[in-house]
Amino acid sequence: MHGAKAQAASVRSPAGLSHRSMCVRTSRWLLENKAQSYNGSKQFTVQQYFSHSSHGFSKHSREQYEKLSTMHKNMQKLYESIGNYFAFDPHAVSVEDFFGELANFRSLFLDAMKENHKKREMEEKIKRAKLAKEKAEREKQERQQKKKQLIDMNKEGDETGVMDSLMEALQSGAAFRDRRKRTPRNDNRRAVLERSRSRHNPNHQAR
Repeated sequence: MHGAKAQAASVRSPAGLSHRSMCVRTSRWLLENKAQSYNGSKQFTVQQYFSHSSHGFSKHSREQYEKLSTMHKNMQKLYESIGNYFAFDPHAVSVEDFFGELANFRSLFLDAMKENHKKREMEEKIKRAKLAKEKAEREKQERQQKKKQLIDMNKEGDETGVMDSLMEALQSGAAFRDRRKRTPRNDNRRAVLERSRSRHNPNHQAR
């Protein structure tokens, strides 16, 4: 049921509707009796003119009243069905009280739905912010890890290059070649010193 209809039903009293229905029926009955009494006159008077003019209106009003009466009876039956469905006594709880409570419940229910919707939106916003933060931290750690790996690879490359050079020198004998060259160099120096001494010391040369 729509909220507007429930709100409208909450201000409609079945007793008031029944009273209005009785008033309409009584007024229609008086009108028909008055028209019939005027219709009995032999001379065409104002009363006869009124009777003739009100005949169509009386017939139309009778049809409309019968429709309203049928609708009112159906409404009472439907309200009894509602009472059975919601497990309350339709004779103890008035229509305006029931629909007033129903309209109030609907209003509170809609407010709760709006509040839950706002709460879910806030939770989703916090969740998205948390995921974005975790992603940024994860990417930062990955960048730092890659940078560290690159530095380690460069260090390993330098050490590997030194070891490769040493192994190559050992295999080719270049590591020992410098030492062999150094030994004759010392002998040459001694020969030069001996010749220098011989020049300055003739006794040493005769000996």
